[in-house]
Amino acid sequence: MKYMKSCLGLLFLAFSLNTFGQVEINKETTKKKKEKERKEEAAKTKDNSTSVFVTANWSYTTRKLIENDGFFGDPLGEREFEFNSNHWSYELGFRNKINKHLSWEGGIAFLQNGERYSFEGADSSYSYTSKYMYIAMPVKLYYTYGESFKLLVGGGVVPQMFVGYRQNIEYTRADNSKETEEVKLRSGYNPFVMSAVVNIGTQINLGGSWSFLFVPEYRIQLTSSYEQNDSYKHYARALGFNMGLILDL
Repeated sequence: MKYMKSCLGLLFLAFSLNTFGQVEINKETTKKKKEKERKEEAAKTKDNSTSVFVTANWSYTTRKLIENDGFFGDPLGEREFEFNSNHWSYELGFRNKINKHLSWEGGIAFLQNGERYSFEGADSSYSYTSKYMYIAMPVKLYYTYGESFKLLVGGGVVPQMFVGYRQNIEYTRADNSKETEEVKLRSGYNPFVMSAVVNIGTQINLGGSWSFLFVPEYRIQLTSSYEQNDSYKHYARALGFNMGLILDL
């Protein structure tokens, strides 16, 4: 009887140790599984994370100006000799990851473009700078590569709402007196225009969630700045760069 009790005790101990071991193994397996799921979820969240950014854009701007077709058209005259002007624009937007390498971007921007003209005679001069101003909502698709140092390549469309035109005029008379004039207009222009844009640049991590953006840009206007019955068709061009900060949320 004593021998049987000892055997039963050993069997019970072995069973208990085995059961305890299985429980511990199951706990460890469950823990590893949960950790793996957490990492996968974190990676998934990271791939779909949203960032917000603010940028300033400096651009060399010019235009394509052509005579309107049909009854309304007029020769270009002196406007043929207009040349480039430089302008600043600004944007506040967000970027959302589609997957590891693709992102889409949207925002609201204040865009400016324009042109200049200058004439100097024997005893007088005349010059002006024209500026077109828009509220825009750029929408872009980007291919991104890298982590702390990212390469960005993309493009998109830029719907623009006209908000104003300004022309600063300077002229010198024969008596050497100088005068300036400012012309502001809100009518006589196409209220909505569409542009296409291409970008290629870099995003450099500054530590933590902040990064610095430097993204050169070429923007080309697809629809005329002027109304349909104007004497000319005007298409803006802008070559410059965006620079600013982006924050990963």
